[in-house]
Amino acid sequence: MKVKNLFRVAMLIATLVSVFGAGSQAYAQGSSTNTLGAQIIIRSTTFWDAVFNGNVNANRYERWALQLVEGENFTVSVITTSGTLTPDIHLLDANENEISVVSGSLSSAVLNANQPAGDYFIQIQPKSGEGTYLMEITRIEQVVEPTASVVLNPASVEVGGTSTGTLMLTNIPEGGYASAEFTCTYNPALISISNIADSGLFGSDPAVAMSGPADGSFVFAVAGTNSQRATSDGAVFTFTVTALAAGDAEINCVARVSTGGSLTTIASVPATLGITEPVVLDGSLAGTALATKTVTVTLYNQDTTVQGTATPDANGNFSITAPAGSYTAVASAPGFLRAQASPVLTSGATTTLQSVTLLAGDIDGNDVIDQFDALTIGINYNLAAPAAADLNNDGTINVLDLELLAANYRLTGPLAWQ
Repeated sequence: MKVKNLFRVAMLIATLVSVFGAGSQAYAQGSSTNTLGAQIIIRSTTFWDAVFNGNVNANRYERWALQLVEGENFTVSVITTSGTLTPDIHLLDANENEISVVSGSLSSAVLNANQPAGDYFIQIQPKSGEGTYLMEITRIEQVVEPTASVVLNPASVEVGGTSTGTLMLTNIPEGGYASAEFTCTYNPALISISNIADSGLFGSDPAVAMSGPADGSFVFAVAGTNSQRATSDGAVFTFTVTALAAGDAEINCVARVSTGGSLTTIASVPATLGITEPVVLDGSLAGTALATKTVTVTLYNQDTTVQGTATPDANGNFSITAPAGSYTAVASAPGFLRAQASPVLTSGATTTLQSVTLLAGDIDGNDVIDQFDALTIGINYNLAAPAAADLNNDGTINVLDLELLAANYRLTGPLAWQ
């Protein structure tokens, strides 16, 4: 039997003797009263892995001091040794504020806690009944395991964006590793992997072997040369991740390490790259187009389909919103030569065209002002239709319209619109 267990047995026998015999009582360092009227007995400072005895009832609670010089994970166990006691365990901070409480079941209670450094109190009081008890405070040793973790920076990108991946080895044991092998998997429909490069954790000029990346996986193996080993936590290798489609892309690297001669699998922590569709802000096209008739501005896509239209206001000003890209803009009015521009819209910005005044006379709409347009005026002289021939828009086709046509005779369109 281990010395520690022999010590506990000895403490338990001594405690039972003190409880049931005429032996010594546990000494109190002070007392106070709680809101329920029970007297609180302040007991001595506790220490790890020892057994303490106490006695509580409805009028008497006991409070034990606990000092943590560093963060600790621990348990407090209470077992009734006589009487009808069902114990409660209260963990209090230095200001007597309750942190946690565990209600006992029958004759025992166990509180698990993880607290930072500081001063605390463990208060034992009856859930019901009364009697004597044994209390043990046990430190839970933290088990630190070697771990291979994927780290992504940044952790989220838009489609087409890139992130830098790093494979980190942490909690490397004393003596270090002679070599390591990492088998990494990912979804090739969401991301691609490239630029895999050693980071020097296994020393200068290590032996490196790689397989892939292909079909959603790759293997990176590294061994220190000239007796060099990985002896401290750090980055083993880096790689570039390119986002191909929206979604959550997990990258997991299963690690096997060797201290020399054999491989052992260690814990692995994957990382997930969040991928979103790019946010494309619309651009805006603005300008001024004038004529004595109502003007229409039409924005055409590269395939000649209509993206949008606008009717300028009384001052000729207009605005059209559309996704960023290259377009053809045409300003037109019945009986006038068209004006045409080739604007490029930028996301979140306004592209402004110069002011343009359309030229009257192209009554048949063939981008030429000639005798055929004049003939149309003659045929329909003093009439109101067709509207395209009423160039001044006064309701009558006559010499005043012919005068406007003559000012632009023989001109052709479309007009260049900058």
